[in-house]
Amino acid sequence: MECTPNRESLLALIRPDMESIPKEFLKRIYSFELDYPGFADQAIAALEAAGCSKARQYYDDWVNEYETAHNAELKEVAHWYRLECEKQWEKRQKEGEKRRKQEMNRSQKWKELSQILDFQ
Repeated sequence: MECTPNRESLLALIRPDMESIPKEFLKRIYSFELDYPGFADQAIAALEAAGCSKARQYYDDWVNEYETAHNAELKEVAHWYRLECEKQWEKRQKEGEKRRKQEMNRSQKWKELSQILDFQ
C-alpha cells in the first residue's frame, strides 16, 4: 500500500538528478495547492532550483489539461442533472394535475348528491 506523502516529504523528493517530472508528481502538487494555496509556487521554485527550468510550464500544462477534462465532465453531469430535475418537475406537475382533477370530481359528485338530496 502506497502512502501519500505530506507536503514536506513531497518537497524532499525534489532532487537535482530528477530527469523528468512525472504527471503523478504534478497531480500531488496540485492536490496540495487546493488545500494549501501557494504550495504550487513553493514546489515549482524548488523544482526550478533543482534545475528543472520548465517546471512551471509543465505544471501549468498539466493543470490546464486536468481542469479542461474536469470541466467537460462536470458539464455532462450538469446537463444530465438538469434533465433529471425537469423530469421530476414534469412528474410532480402531472401528479398535481391528477389530484386537482380528482378533487374537482369529488366536489362535482358532492354537488350532484346535494342536489339529489335537495341540500342546496
